[in-house]
Amino acid sequence: MRPHAGVDDVLQVLTQVVEQIEVMWERSKDVSPAPISVSQLRVMFVLEKSSGTNLRALGEALDAAPSSVSRLCDRLQAVGFLDRALSPTSRREVELSLSERGRAYLLDLRERRREHLREIVGELPPAARSTLVSGLRKFRDAATSVHPLEDGHDEAGSQSA
Repeated sequence: MRPHAGVDDVLQVLTQVVEQIEVMWERSKDVSPAPISVSQLRVMFVLEKSSGTNLRALGEALDAAPSSVSRLCDRLQAVGFLDRALSPTSRREVELSLSERGRAYLLDLRERRREHLREIVGELPPAARSTLVSGLRKFRDAATSVHPLEDGHDEAGSQSA
């Protein structure tokens, strides 16, 4: 019988896996006709969940300064991923939402990322896949318990790019 893995053993392997996934995620973004930064991608994730939000609320969700958020939105609008419209309730506010092109970008990005992972997971024997799913669910639940996400991404079955 194998001894149980220690926390440091898990951290070492988990760090290596996360770094490999980060590289795959970057490759997925780089094949896009309009590659975007991690910060811009975060804006898109928030807007996907909270369409029609304003700059102030977006800045709070990102924990970023209004001027930085405004520049991020300018760049996203320039590539056609973001729409701005006057708020129907206040002419002083502008509502932000993903454009159809922005939504299509996220769908395509997620599919490219799934394909990268599908190749790897497909190499695992069925028993290892079952063990992996069980372990990842437990990891997700522990992560949600320790560091709950405030933007809705911690829900079971939610999508993430």
